[in-house]
Amino acid sequence: MKKTLKLETDLLKVSKPYEFAKGDLIKNINKDCTHYNSTGEVIYVHDNGDITYRVNNKGATYTPGDQLTKSQNQLIKIFTHTPLPAMMASVDAKHTNLNECVVAKVNVDGKTILAKNRDRGYTADIEIIHELIEGVEVVYLHDKLTDWSEGMNQYGIGIVNSSLTVNFDEKEGKLAKQNLDKGKAPKVSHDGLKIRTALSKSKLSEAIKSVVTFVGEDDKDVGVKGETIIASPKYAFLIEMTSKHLPVITKVDDRKVVVRTNHGIEYPDTGYTSGVKRTSSISRKDIATRELEKIKSPSEVLGVLSKQYTKDPFMNPYRRENKFDMVTTSQVMYNLDDLEFFLSWDVDFSEFKGVVNRLPKGYQPKIKITVSKTD
Repeated sequence: MKKTLKLETDLLKVSKPYEFAKGDLIKNINKDCTHYNSTGEVIYVHDNGDITYRVNNKGATYTPGDQLTKSQNQLIKIFTHTPLPAMMASVDAKHTNLNECVVAKVNVDGKTILAKNRDRGYTADIEIIHELIEGVEVVYLHDKLTDWSEGMNQYGIGIVNSSLTVNFDEKEGKLAKQNLDKGKAPKVSHDGLKIRTALSKSKLSEAIKSVVTFVGEDDKDVGVKGETIIASPKYAFLIEMTSKHLPVITKVDDRKVVVRTNHGIEYPDTGYTSGVKRTSSISRKDIATRELEKIKSPSEVLGVLSKQYTKDPFMNPYRRENKFDMVTTSQVMYNLDDLEFFLSWDVDFSEFKGVVNRLPKGYQPKIKITVSKTD
């Protein structure tokens, strides 16, 4: 128990890597405080570092309008109204590259499983890279056009991500190809590097810190945006953040199936907020959650996520041809306990270029790779 609490304490510190300022929205995270879970707006930062905030929610010991003063170690920021160094990246093509998709965490048959259906608006040119990064064995899916990467490492740490910058996400492939046509590098962001760097960590807490604080080639773009599930065989965490919202890190209950798509949960004003695309995001989340709760074995995960449950292909977790031209191009699954990486690539909407083995000669790999097709 002590080890778990210490891990959670360390991760909560990661959630507030910037100074507090007037106008920031904060949350009380001290479970021993009588005002635990109160949220509000910072109205004063004292010389000794204490924070006074005006409460905007209701609890047993607090009501909207109350003014509370707490030490900073009891608080995290959940939104900032102040400029942040290297945080206020625009959401244009120079700074953003995330994935519209379905991501999930499920514990089944004693195994911790991460899975993802990756949706793209272009034919994805993909490969699997197997290499050592900073001495750590990693396996990851790599999009050759955009440099997007996600996967797992030898310590059973895995990462999957879904987008909340959905308007850009729909244009990503065209923007990358336009760069190629102009003789420029095709990749349109640095998030692939961020995730590869996080996978080079041997401890889950270090990987999470890397996900939310790493600065890559562009010092105006910090952390991996969107809905990120990062897990080890023992623990799983959700990270939700955008270029304007600070990271909210939540420990995931081992007993629960967790699914995220393309609408914000901690930040309801992010991702798809209205219309048929929000309906699709909710439908895909609900269907995937419901069906994954029924499975009895890890071998069922990708099959469950590839079936069609509604007549409208746009509303299914696995999206086949539809009027919006956002289709599922591949699926990945990581068995974090057994160190197994699975890829199933869609024969109609992706081109698989093979496994690139960059491991040193004579190195005995710890991670097993299995590749299949979906039609």
